[in-house]
This record gives sequence, structure tokens and C-alpha cells, in this order.
Amino acid sequence: MKPSPVLAKWHIAEAERKDTAALAEGLGVSPVVAHLLWTRGVRSVAAGKQFLEPRSTALPDPFSLTGMDAAVERLREARTRGQHVLIYGDYDVDGISATATLKRGLDRFGMATVSCGLPNRFSDGYGLTPEAVNRAKTDGVDVIVTVDNGSKAYGAADRAAEHGIDLIVTDHHALDGDLPEAVAVVNPKRDALDGPFVDASGSVVALMLSQALNGELHEAGLATLGVVADLVPLRDGNRALVARGLDELRAEGSIGLNALAEKAGVRMRELRAEDIAFQLGPRINAAGRMGSAEAALQLLLTDSDGEAGVLARDLNNANLERRDVERRIYEDILGELDANFDDARRTIVAARRGWHPGVIGIVASKIQHAFGRPVLLIAVDEKGVGKASARSTPDFDMVGGLSVCQKYLDRFGGHHAAAGFSLPEEKIAGFSEAMEAHAREVMEEGPRYREIRIDAQISLSELDGQLMGALELLEPYGQANPAPVFCCYGLRVPEGSVRELRGGHLKILFEQGGRVIEGIGFGMADMIPNEGFPEQVDVAFSPKLNTWRGETTIQMHLKDIRAG
Repeated sequence: MKPSPVLAKWHIAEAERKDTAALAEGLGVSPVVAHLLWTRGVRSVAAGKQFLEPRSTALPDPFSLTGMDAAVERLREARTRGQHVLIYGDYDVDGISATATLKRGLDRFGMATVSCGLPNRFSDGYGLTPEAVNRAKTDGVDVIVTVDNGSKAYGAADRAAEHGIDLIVTDHHALDGDLPEAVAVVNPKRDALDGPFVDASGSVVALMLSQALNGELHEAGLATLGVVADLVPLRDGNRALVARGLDELRAEGSIGLNALAEKAGVRMRELRAEDIAFQLGPRINAAGRMGSAEAALQLLLTDSDGEAGVLARDLNNANLERRDVERRIYEDILGELDANFDDARRTIVAARRGWHPGVIGIVASKIQHAFGRPVLLIAVDEKGVGKASARSTPDFDMVGGLSVCQKYLDRFGGHHAAAGFSLPEEKIAGFSEAMEAHAREVMEEGPRYREIRIDAQISLSELDGQLMGALELLEPYGQANPAPVFCCYGLRVPEGSVRELRGGHLKILFEQGGRVIEGIGFGMADMIPNEGFPEQVDVAFSPKLNTWRGETTIQMHLKDIRAG
């Protein structure tokens, strides 16, 4: 039988009216904006002004980062001596945008010879490797600068030293013991845990190096792609940078991003962080997931309209392929679970030959969201090697579980919520049972729940242009500042207003007091009950503006529907 679906628990944020009223008066904003600020931890007028005016926040001095002085000095020397510098990035949006950001920065700095390298997810794996350093030596590289990787590249650092290549590491990932041997290691994790860069993305660290070299901040728009896509918290310096970056992209854009936005149906002059997260980012990521990330990097760097059009088309096609592959794997897993799953199991482990290893992480997230259990998906190649992605729940430490089961694994890494690992095909069955046994020791039995954090209860009559305008004050939205979620109680579903859209989406109308508003539930078509929705329902949602054929209306992006 298929696993029992995860149940939603609603948690509605509370705030003292006298406190939010004082905040509203001090800031000159509506009570709803003051309430939303309060639920986000903004408790003073001074903090509120900084939150509502992120562009006024001064960005930190890049030279406050440990290692920045040494990195800048070595690159100045490389410019003087006309040496070859290689920027080595990563295959996701953060790594690609970090590479493009620093490439633009080094060109602006006047570096004569700059090349870029990205690993292949399938043949190279993550980060700078000794083999990549060997190729750099053959190409006559004098200095390698890593972006969004390198903090644990011990073997590559040793190989670079053997070849007489100087290494500069710029990264933001967690440190583990000793640093690699390098001219400089620029990583905010080396500095104060509450420092201004501690939550920086790889693209931000690359941007700070560019700023340190050039004396001015350029390419904030490119760096913003990595900040948003890598889900770093949008607060303080990150929030200020994204606000600047979005302004830059709206005003100037870039030839490549403009072409990609056209394919994605995004208006660059109205670009929001959510457009990056859900439209542009997935298309940039698709290149590395389905093959090589080089096309995505070239899109961000090209100055040719013709080339941009071709690359945008290719990335859009890669994204369509990625979605189709995901759908097939998702359906494979649902079929397998329906036929063989024991609902008493705490974990979901599935493996199959032929699954695409570049997309199983996304599928694992979807399965985890649907069933509320830790999910581990294993794509087995023609040599019998399983490459896996895992997604966890708040009550289960995924890396801790993999550590307990490491005798079955060739390698693993990650953190509490997500991880990757590899193992031989013949050890999958034993690994699955060992992981389940561990989960039974640390997880409670019974129904699985996910919490929906709701900012406030409102009525449909309050969903108007004034509210939507007020919500714009809180942008940009992202990690640590999610788009507001509201709930409405006692809504009626007009007869015949429920539709299942292609792709498993739900379209539905809600009515209250004569007001009718459309709701869209992405991937929520399975919530349509066989006997129809009850007479009244309660709905959790985020309000969005939707423009169709020149007409803009308010649309409810659904989070949950329950009987009223």
C-alpha cells in the first residue's frame, strides 16, 4: 500500500496588538505590515526601517574577510606578470553565477588571461579535484581561484603545490578541521559566527573578491542569482545585496538573462526574487543536472544576442527534459510504493537502474513532502554503482543515519536535512534495512505531520489591491523572509469550479460574502476528494498577482485545504 500522506498542522503566528500598533505608528505602515514584521522578528522602529529600506543598509567591507588581503595581493601580482588565472566553480546556480561574477570582475580588473572551469556532476563530482588541477597544468594555468567550493579540496591543493600552481580558495561551505594548503582561503565561516558574511552564498564571496580588486561593487545582479537559488537567509547584508541586484537586473538585465527570461515568461523589468527561485534558477540548474553546466555559464557571460537566444533555448529544453524525467521517476516510485510499501516503515528507500542521478534529489524532496518520511533514492548505473540523494525530516538527522550505516557505503556527505552517497548495488538491500532499523530507534511511530506557518487569518474581502501593495514593502522574499501565508475560514467552493490541470495541479474557485477568488495548487490535484469538497473549507495560501492576457488579478497560491 502507498504510505499514508503527511498531515498538515497549522500554526498561526501571534502578536500583541499594542506592540504591532506601536510599530505601525512608528513606521507609518498598515497594521498588517506591522504584524508581518513582528512575526519575522522585527520588534523596533529602527529595525523596521532597515528591513523596509534594504538598499540603505551598507554592505560590509570585503577586506574584513580573513584571507582577502592575500588573495588580492596574489591576483595583483598575476595581473602584473600577465599570468593565466583559472576560475573553478560548481555546476549549480550558485557556483555558475559565482564563476560568472568573478570572471566579469577579473576582466574589469584588467587580467589578461582568465579561463573558467566547471566540474561535470557525473564524471567529476563536486569541487576541485587533483585531475582538474592536472588539466590546469597542461593548459598553462598559474593561479587557480575556486568559487563556491574548495574548503575541503585537500588533494587538489597538494596537487597544485606539486605543479607549482598557486591556489586561492573562495567558498562559503562549512569547514571541517584543517584548511587546504593555499595562498588564501576566503570563507566567511573562518570569521565570527555572527559576522556580516556568515550566511553568504558562494556568489557573494566571489562578488566581495571582485569588489576588493576593483574598489567598487559591480555585478550585484549576477551574484543575486546565487543568493536566491542557494537558499541563504535574506537578511542583513544578503537582503541589501539582493535588493540592489534586483534593481540592477530590472534596469539593465544581461543579454543572456534577458533571453532566458523571455523563454520562461518572466518580465525582467518586474523581476522578483521568486522569479529567480522558480523560473530562471531551475533553467540555469538544468544544464548541470542533465549534462554539462557550461551552457549556463556561457549564457551569463555572452555579449551576443544570437548566441544568447540559442543558449536560452537549449537551457529551456533541458529544463523541459528535466521535468519529464522527474515525472517519470516520481511515477515509478509511487507505483512501487503502492505495490510494496509497508506503512509502518519510518523511511522510504527506493532504487532502480536507469534513473537519472541528476534529478533524484528533486524527486526525493517531492516524495518527502508528500509522505513526511526521510526519503533516500538511489540511481544505479550500468556498472552496478548506486548514486543517491536523500532528503530528511526535522526529527531525523540524515548524515547521522548515514554515519550509522556507513559500512554499506563507499562515500557520503551532507547535513541534517539533505545528503548524497554512493554504494554498490548488492549492498542496497542491507543498507535499506539498516537505515530503517536506525530510524525506528530515533523516530516516533504514528502519523507524520508537517507544519504550515501562517502569518494571519483574514477574510476574502481583505484580499485587495491595498493589501497587495502593502505586501510589496516586505520584498524581496526568500529564505528567512518567506512570502506571507494567510488563512481564510469558511470558504465555499462553487459547483463545477474544481479543475485538475496538466502536471497534477489544482485550479479552484473560492467564494465568501459574494467575493470570488481563484486558487491554484501546484502539485495538489491529488487533494481533490472523490466525493467533492465539503460545503465549507478552510484554506491556507499566499496571495499573488497573476497577469493573463493583459488583465491582472489576485490569485491564491494554495498551501493546504481542509474541511471547514
